[in-house]
Amino acid sequence: MSGTAIAQTISLISIPILTRLFTPDEFGVFAVYFGISSLLASISGGRYELAIMLPKKDLNSYQILIISFWFVILTSILSLFFLFIFFKPISILLEIQSYKYFIFLIPITVFLLGTYNILSQWLSRFKKFKDIAISNVSKNSTAVSSKIAAGLISLNVFGLVIGEIIGQFFSVLVLFLRNKKDASLKKYKINKQILKQEMKENRNFPFFSMPMAFLNSISVNILIYILTIIFNTTIVGLYTQANKVINYPLNFITSSFASVFYQKLTKTGRKSKLYLYSYLISFFTALVILLPVVFWGEELFSFVLGKKWAFSGNIAKLIIPIAVFGFATRNVSSVFSLLKKQEITLIWQIIFLTFALLIFYNFKAESLEKILLYFSVFGSIMYFILAIIGYMLLQKEKK
Repeated sequence: MSGTAIAQTISLISIPILTRLFTPDEFGVFAVYFGISSLLASISGGRYELAIMLPKKDLNSYQILIISFWFVILTSILSLFFLFIFFKPISILLEIQSYKYFIFLIPITVFLLGTYNILSQWLSRFKKFKDIAISNVSKNSTAVSSKIAAGLISLNVFGLVIGEIIGQFFSVLVLFLRNKKDASLKKYKINKQILKQEMKENRNFPFFSMPMAFLNSISVNILIYILTIIFNTTIVGLYTQANKVINYPLNFITSSFASVFYQKLTKTGRKSKLYLYSYLISFFTALVILLPVVFWGEELFSFVLGKKWAFSGNIAKLIIPIAVFGFATRNVSSVFSLLKKQEITLIWQIIFLTFALLIFYNFKAESLEKILLYFSVFGSIMYFILAIIGYMLLQKEKK
């Protein structure tokens, strides 16, 4: 948690600097790049990396690590072939002809993100959380410094992309170097029999967890994809900064609140009461934190990020409802894991995506403000419904 907090603080401090070095359009193109990369990275390991923690023997866990790494390499290669084949239609669809060649860097990011996920799970198995924290801090510090340097010499969107890749490379490098000293990979060798056994026993991860991760990644970045297609990358850049700024303070709280809530929920005998109080506290906390943006959004964004980002303040006002309801629900969503009702969140995710796409399709001719408002209200209702379902499940469990 401390590593995450320091890493996020570095990123938060850098925002007013970077927004003065890069344009909204450049940030929009970068958002498209990272949105696609994170989508592919979320499934690059076949979700086998989540099974690294499960085996009792470290040798068996190592075989799962190898399986995950093979999947990451395969996904990176396939994504490169896909980009070569559909290069022209993708660049036209995303309206990124000015920076179209940047998409060939996506497989590199997919590989680095996927490798990082695998190594962090491996080190978590040995409780090497300090190494992961150091890796997070090194990633953000090197990424931010590289982006600032690139901005100063006017490297446009490639500066943002290269800076991100440098940060990801250092995060993987730190984990690998720390791994040479503790929980070393050199202790183990590939055992084909155990490897096949673990692949078969953990096949539920690619079959069930992978679709869930894919849908979740789409949900997180859906506005980036849709706004790019309906409008342009400048609008995407203005939206991503608005979304980032209002969610940064909430993410700080979520990282600590959610873990404490889960621990308390497993111990207390009054689960539904704890759930209700936690939800209400989260809701009103987010409301109070974001209230100034409602009244002075454009002024705050113009002052902090620069005058060209004033419209981001207007966008922030429109997406505050979904930010508040989403924050409150995420803080208590671990109830579904506790009750082993993950299928409910999967169904909810499918419904959320289906109706969100219908909203964008039916109102694509409307103004940006109306589309964002419709989506924000819809998302708020969906998050509230999920919170109610969680409460009802606890009530049912109590009986």
